[in-house]
Amino acid sequence: MATFVLVHGSCHGGWCWKKVTPLLSIDGHEVYTPTFTGLAERSHPVSRDVELDTHILDIIQLLEYENLSKVTLVGHSYGGLVIGGVGENP
Repeated sequence: MATFVLVHGSCHGGWCWKKVTPLLSIDGHEVYTPTFTGLAERSHPVSRDVELDTHILDIIQLLEYENLSKVTLVGHSYGGLVIGGVGENP
């Protein structure tokens, strides 16, 4: 089975994938739906320093923390910029 990291757009949170996640999970896939620093339920650590690089780091750290190496990154809208940045990091 595959591992998916679903990356939301700029005005959302990981919650926006709540209808997709069960469809993937029921087929046995592992699914992660992180929320970026400064948005949705993680809005409390917002500051002027939160930017695209912060969100790229959010996803890189998720991959490292969960020890994920072979994943399918799926990005919606702004999330496409984020996963592009993740892909540029070794």
